[in-house]
Amino acid sequence: MLVSVSSMPAGKDVCQYAKQIESFADFFHCDVCDGQYNQTVCFLPELAQQVNNSSTIPLDCHLMTKSPLLFAKKYIASGANIVTSQIETFDDKAQIEQFVSFVKQNHTLVGLSLEPETPVDAVLPYLIDIDIVLVMSVKTGLSGQKFDDSILPKVEYLAKLRASEKLNYKIEVDGGINDKVAKLVKQAGADIVVSGNFVFFANDRKKAIESLH
Repeated sequence: MLVSVSSMPAGKDVCQYAKQIESFADFFHCDVCDGQYNQTVCFLPELAQQVNNSSTIPLDCHLMTKSPLLFAKKYIASGANIVTSQIETFDDKAQIEQFVSFVKQNHTLVGLSLEPETPVDAVLPYLIDIDIVLVMSVKTGLSGQKFDDSILPKVEYLAKLRASEKLNYKIEVDGGINDKVAKLVKQAGADIVVSGNFVFFANDRKKAIESLH
């Protein structure tokens, strides 16, 4: 299991935080909120550039924004290694296809994310083209929420479909992840977990990250 550590709890201290955990985590999960898709504003493009300049950890940018293509351009320019957008923010299939195509053309991994209430069917037409499906177990925009195990069937379905169709996407799960939850989502078929408060507030962040693998 790979671990993507969330930027959200760190606030303005993200550069120091990324530097501290870069040797232990696989990715730095950049929670990008524009205040329009949800009410939170965090991790603007210049911050991504600063993190990229001060550490070696790959940037896993999660766009919780309106105008995802515009934001994709900004974060790719700032050094993103993965760009994932909430599928709910697109108006139609053509917009999703344009987003996926643009990110891939810029040699960046591309993902689509599902809010807890969004059915898995929404992402099925794009699985052959994307690198990551991010399954949210909490409503986007707030750190510290409790994991909702009702999303586990989504993860199981995506894992079984991937095997049966011989597809290559990775399954990422975000929201309320701790060491116990990580075991559950791993058993369900997840490849990557995103953890925020569990790592940030741990007395030993290295051990906390190791417990999630």
